[in-house]
Amino acid sequence: MKRTASLLSAAVLLLVLVPALAAQDDGIPRTASGRPDLNGTYDAATLTPLERPVHLGERAYLTPEEAAEIAEEERLIQEGAVQRSDANREAPPEGGAKVVGLEHTAGGGNEFGAGNVGGYNLFWIDRGTDTYLVDGQIPTSIIIDPPNGRMPPMTDAAQAQLRAALAGFIRANDGTAWWVEHDGPGPYDDPESLPTSERCLAGFTGAAPTLPSLYNNYKRIAQTETHVVILLEMIHDARIVRLDSEPPGPEVTKWLGDSI
Repeated sequence: MKRTASLLSAAVLLLVLVPALAAQDDGIPRTASGRPDLNGTYDAATLTPLERPVHLGERAYLTPEEAAEIAEEERLIQEGAVQRSDANREAPPEGGAKVVGLEHTAGGGNEFGAGNVGGYNLFWIDRGTDTYLVDGQIPTSIIIDPPNGRMPPMTDAAQAQLRAALAGFIRANDGTAWWVEHDGPGPYDDPESLPTSERCLAGFTGAAPTLPSLYNNYKRIAQTETHVVILLEMIHDARIVRLDSEPPGPEVTKWLGDSI
C-alpha cells in the first residue's frame, strides 16, 4: 500500500514538473513563476515597410541579396544627408527646396519629415539600418494578412468621417506664411487649433500597436507578477498593462485606454 502511494505521489509530482521543465527548455526567458520574461529595452526601428510595395504583389519574403540592397540604399541616403550646407547659398524658392545631399533621391529628402522646409535633418532620424528576420526569413512587409500585405481600402463612409475629423487641422503647405495676411487668430496661435500629435501629447507610435517610426523607436518594458509597464520613447508615455485583472466600470475612462 505504501509502495502504491509512493508511486502515485511520484507520478503526480512528475506531471506537475514536466510542464515547468519543458518551459525552461523552450529557449524563452521566464520569470520565477514561469511566465515569459519581457523585461528589457527593445528597438522597433526597421527598414521593413508596414505595407508591402505594390509591385511585389503577394510575395511574402525578400532574398538576402534584396535585403542587402535595401540596407545599402539607406546607407547611401544617410551618407548624403550629413553633407554640409553651403553657408552662402541663396534662399530656397517659394515652396521650399530639396534637402542638401539628397537631391538625387526620389523624394528629395522630403521623406525625412516636415515637407521641404528642412524641419528635420539626419541627426533626428532613426528609421533603422536593415530589415528584420522572422524564423530565418525576411518579410517584404510588416502586414502579412491580407495576402497582398496592404491595408484594405477605407469605405466611403470611413473616408468621409476621417476628412471631417481632420478638416480643422490639415492645411496645405505651400511654403509661405499665408496666415500673416489674414485678420484674426492664425492657425498656429492657440493650442486648441493644433492636433494632439503636433503637440506631442498622443499619436505616432506612442500607443498600440508597436510600429516603427521616423525616430524614437525604443521601448522599455518592466514586468512584475501583476503588471507590465511599457515605457515608450515616442511621446514618453507609460502604458500600464494589468495582468489577471478585470475592466473597470464604464464610468472610468483613461487617456490611453485600459490595457489588461
